[in-house]
Amino acid sequence: MFYRSFTLLAVVGVFACGPGQARADVVIRAEEAAIRTEGGPHAGGGWNLWSSGRVGQPLRCTSPGTYTVVVRAWGSPAAGVWPEMALLIDGRTIRTATVEHRIPEDHRFEVELKTGIHEIAAAFLNDAVVGQEDRNLYLDRLTIVPPPGAADPVPVDKRELAQAAEQREQQIVDATQASIDEHRKAQAVLRVLDRSGRPLPGTKVSVEQTGHDFLFGCNIYMFDRFRDEARDAAYKQRFAELFNYATLGFYWRSYEPQRGTPNYAYTDQVVAWCQDHGIRMKGHPLLWGAQAGVPTWSQGQPSAEIQRQRVTEIMQRYRGKIEFWEVVNEPAHVAEPKIDQPYRWAREAGPDDCLIINDYHVLADGCPAFFRLLTAAKQQQVPFDGIGIQAHEPRTMRFPLDRVQEILDQYATFGKGLHITEFTPASSGQTITGSHRDGVWDEEAQAEYAVKFYRVCFAHPAVQAITWWDLCDHGSWLPGGGMLRADMSPKPVYEQLRRLIHEEWQTSTTGVTDREGRFALRGFLGEYRLTIRTPDGEIEREVKLVRDGPPEIVVRLASPSSP
Repeated sequence: MFYRSFTLLAVVGVFACGPGQARADVVIRAEEAAIRTEGGPHAGGGWNLWSSGRVGQPLRCTSPGTYTVVVRAWGSPAAGVWPEMALLIDGRTIRTATVEHRIPEDHRFEVELKTGIHEIAAAFLNDAVVGQEDRNLYLDRLTIVPPPGAADPVPVDKRELAQAAEQREQQIVDATQASIDEHRKAQAVLRVLDRSGRPLPGTKVSVEQTGHDFLFGCNIYMFDRFRDEARDAAYKQRFAELFNYATLGFYWRSYEPQRGTPNYAYTDQVVAWCQDHGIRMKGHPLLWGAQAGVPTWSQGQPSAEIQRQRVTEIMQRYRGKIEFWEVVNEPAHVAEPKIDQPYRWAREAGPDDCLIINDYHVLADGCPAFFRLLTAAKQQQVPFDGIGIQAHEPRTMRFPLDRVQEILDQYATFGKGLHITEFTPASSGQTITGSHRDGVWDEEAQAEYAVKFYRVCFAHPAVQAITWWDLCDHGSWLPGGGMLRADMSPKPVYEQLRRLIHEEWQTSTTGVTDREGRFALRGFLGEYRLTIRTPDGEIEREVKLVRDGPPEIVVRLASPSSP
């Protein structure tokens, strides 16, 4: 985020302190605020917020207490729904208000603030275009009234603010190592016995991890879709070298261009290749209210019966192969289809499959509408197993890592697995927003942030998967969104994540058994190959290290020989 110059205006008499008294309060005009994201100046003054942006100012409060924040705003509705506005303190939603008027009016909030630096902002929560109607939120000013007797807050120098944020970010990253060791590893003892059940002391043992329990994924949309075999082969090679998890597309509009002719032949090829390479799979999405989710042969969303037929048929066809499903995509942002019935259909079709509810803008402001939707779904016993958190809206935002942790904590309260479903820090050359970092999103910035983001998410015990969106710049939905350039050469982010996942987060060790034939192991959760060397040769065994698994893994050899 660039912190621009701004003007603080002393406004006398805005709020009366008592008979015959007046006070000067801090007024931040929206078009001059230091923080202005996803929007533009309004012709009549003020700031027009787009795409769930925010307007605000970092201020230093020298006294603790109850501060009054008055936001003068107005809006325009869409589909009968007026804009929803949030007051953010340090990026966290403190209060919300519906702006149900077309002329500027004041919205008053009271908040408790401690001494120190605080970012005070107003944000747009429900941006949408419905038909010809464009829902907008317009901000005129923010007025901050300190407690009686307290000094007015003062602006903070951007360098001081950036230095504090950078230090906080590094502390967060440094602390991930302990959390990763705690939540992503398990302790076990290998016990090597001969055929008669006697321990084999002094036996040489090698342990090599062959697979991760955690899902490191990407969509696989460009599978066999390049114009030459060499790039198709390179795409598959790069995919298999890095990922153990693939998202397969089922966008109704393109998947079934004519009713009754779904493109199963292509999906069957992708599924077979993934199975051959030990890559687990997710289907995305079966239903979606956006254009890509509405078939051309239907006038709007197909009937409930046709929707049910699609969900049931696809899930049953790939039962035992595709185990994760995003049944309805982005339900907090589209009116139809609802999630209640589709997820019940999906549970019937795949009783053992993992059903995920997926939405966007969660890491920006927590997406209160999505949290409310999940709360209602849980109360109404809608069957779902995972929560999908897209990580690319706003598209140029470098999500502060402390806020990422807090939002993950918030959504973990549902007791469901969290899936980072669409992560796209694109090396597009666009300006970085939402961060203490200045500059643009180039390949170095993409790699630097991605590694930190993966560390934070991998360290969180509720997160089960991270999915990148897309692998290659060729075919990427955002310019520069890939880990590979258009010529298939790897960017720094690909190489750095490969080292992180397959070297730093991979367990490989050797040693010898003790007098009781035991060999202690602490490693990352997942699959392992054991190589046991005896006088009769090498013997290999496949084992799995799981959390809360048996403390002792017994390997009984066929040969009675002792070393």
